[in-house]
Amino acid sequence: MRYLLTIILGLFLWTGCNDDDETLVPSTEPEFRYVLPQGNHDYDTKIVNWYEDCGFYILYKYEDKDVFYNENMPWAGFVQDTLRINESDLVFYNRGLVVELPDEEYVGKQLEWIEELFLNHYPKELLKKWLPKKIILAKNVANCMLLGNNETSKSVRDYYKEIANTLIFSHGDVSVNELTSSTLQKMKNELHLWMLTEKLVDDYPLEKLENFFSVTDYAKTLSADYYEEWKAEGWLGRLANSEDGAKIEDVKLYVEMIITVPREILEVNMETLMMEDFGLFRKIMMNSTYSKYAGFLHPSTDVNGNIKKKYDFITGVFKAWGVDLEAIGELYNE
Repeated sequence: MRYLLTIILGLFLWTGCNDDDETLVPSTEPEFRYVLPQGNHDYDTKIVNWYEDCGFYILYKYEDKDVFYNENMPWAGFVQDTLRINESDLVFYNRGLVVELPDEEYVGKQLEWIEELFLNHYPKELLKKWLPKKIILAKNVANCMLLGNNETSKSVRDYYKEIANTLIFSHGDVSVNELTSSTLQKMKNELHLWMLTEKLVDDYPLEKLENFFSVTDYAKTLSADYYEEWKAEGWLGRLANSEDGAKIEDVKLYVEMIITVPREILEVNMETLMMEDFGLFRKIMMNSTYSKYAGFLHPSTDVNGNIKKKYDFITGVFKAWGVDLEAIGELYNE
């Protein structure tokens, strides 16, 4: 053991004693790139355009390493293997994702709804800066694990997953033609909340939101003594830890409200709606997202008009930033 350590130490010292006059030469090897287009379909042109404009790859032909490997993260894919030890089989596995290649016949339609649902709602500068560098178009993506009886358990198909620097979308098959408005609305809400309240937080145009912040006395968000005044102040959150933290949370909550609930539902009078329009009342009660914010722009809830003021300020600022929050909120609303 001592002999081995001596050799390793000697190699370390030897590699450290190089010629001081030797200059480092940049590698002439080209940086790795995927080759686009991957085929000659009509949608390949759109895929190339997205890469040229925003710098991310949209791939429908790939291997496991293209999806699951990242040098700074564990392998993200499901792995199962068997090792023979003393005439017994030892089954071992890595819990992870299973991703299936799409049916190329439906990739064009799949790309269309990803654009309609998501990509077309952001300026290309923001997509280039914040979107993962790979978008994988899959037939199916699901979590997979091994149960105690060595049977494989696979979750219900997810419509998208983000791992490392990769975004994976499902429905690269006939199911893309069968997506209902309610399913698309759920997808829209989750995907835009991920983008707007996680990915883009550090890029919020806070300096343009001074009017938004001026409406609320954020000192009151730090004490439960003012709980009864919070909505009147235009504060939609809970007890905050700091005024600066409350401001960021405030922006996130207004973004959530606007992109997940159509304005029509924000403006209803929940105190009288059941008698006036039971169908709409039932629609709201059956939707947990709607019921969370329903009526927040109506004077019965927004008694001082401060929620409406902040709604108008933030939608105007974000629209100038290139993101139309209200348009996202109305998407797939029926």
